[in-house]
Amino acid sequence: MSARNHSSYSYELVLELNSLFAKRSAQTSAVTIAIIVIGTIGNIFVLAAYWKLFKRKSKQLKGRYFMPHLAAADLIACAVGSFVFLYFDFHRLIFTSDVGCRLSTFAAWSTNSVSVLMLLVISVNRYLKICRPHHQQMTLYWKRAALIIITVVSIISCAPFLYFSGVRQGRTNTTEFADVIDLPPHLHNKVLPYHQCATAKDNTIWWKIYYSALFVVQFGNMVAMIVLYVPMGKIIYEKYRQNKLSRTISRTAGLSDDRGTNTANNESNDESGVHSTDIVESSEVTSRNVTDLTQVRKHRGRQHKAWNNAKNRFTIMFLVVVIVYAITNLPTFVFLYTYFENDRFRRYFISDSNFEVFNLVLSLPRIHLINNIVNPFIYGYFDLTFRKEVKAICASIIVKPKQICCSRCS
Repeated sequence: MSARNHSSYSYELVLELNSLFAKRSAQTSAVTIAIIVIGTIGNIFVLAAYWKLFKRKSKQLKGRYFMPHLAAADLIACAVGSFVFLYFDFHRLIFTSDVGCRLSTFAAWSTNSVSVLMLLVISVNRYLKICRPHHQQMTLYWKRAALIIITVVSIISCAPFLYFSGVRQGRTNTTEFADVIDLPPHLHNKVLPYHQCATAKDNTIWWKIYYSALFVVQFGNMVAMIVLYVPMGKIIYEKYRQNKLSRTISRTAGLSDDRGTNTANNESNDESGVHSTDIVESSEVTSRNVTDLTQVRKHRGRQHKAWNNAKNRFTIMFLVVVIVYAITNLPTFVFLYTYFENDRFRRYFISDSNFEVFNLVLSLPRIHLINNIVNPFIYGYFDLTFRKEVKAICASIIVKPKQICCSRCS
């Protein structure tokens, strides 16, 4: 067999082996497709809801400046990251474009960085509103400046991926993958060339320093969010406790005059002014003159329930934000760091692992995409205005086709 024919035959075998890998990773690819669909729909709903508020010039937009920008960042990060991973799934051994590899790696990391940094800015903004309401707040100018700074920092911090990533070339024996895929007889014990897109083309000391710095920044970002959210939770809980004590004293004294009722309402309004706009709506009570003791107790009971729901929702939001952020980002960094540092670890997961472990390996680097999916649900769930707008959008989607159908029938 001539060298040219042998090269052509080897390439056909590589294509077949790549196809087998693509079939074996079908489960992971299906999950990635689901991430694209859910993330796109969820974030588009967020953008549509806030666009409706913007067109109406609604006052409800106050305090929600970053929410549509976060949705746009999540939408882009989810779409870019998912499409990059899908392309990798179908070109695991035949990724020949070095420029394409570098650009796709940079795009996936930088878009995710924008979303992560925006979460931190939102935390700072809420901290100022809740913990320092009488101090200087983030003006529209600084909010816009924050978005520009986030974008610039993300591009600069992820720019080294354009240097470190690239197509890694080599030759591998097919017997290394016998436990992962079912090799046909003609693929057993074959040494074949491959072209693989790698986050780190060469595992140099500079790459280790850079990736370690990224890990420190990622962990520090999570710690910063915790530090900002803890005092917010304490203030909300303390206000709720004071309000509960005030109600107990009023109930014991048997207050039923207008002054007592108005005092309770004023306390509620003062407290809601301290809190972020995401929980204000849950504690709003219309002020009215109540003279009957039974009505006073009912009114205060509703107030107690509203504040209790507000406290619980905020606590859950704090836990969900931190937990989801940690679960979806830290495992990716830890796994990739161990993968690059430990040769035995890498050899086991790639060569000696079974099918289930192989799919787990493919899933771990893309877990962070879940953060781009759940953000619309986390922040949207605690925003009653957003929930109302989504219901209106869904209703219009359902009603319009019916109206068109009825008009055609008539």
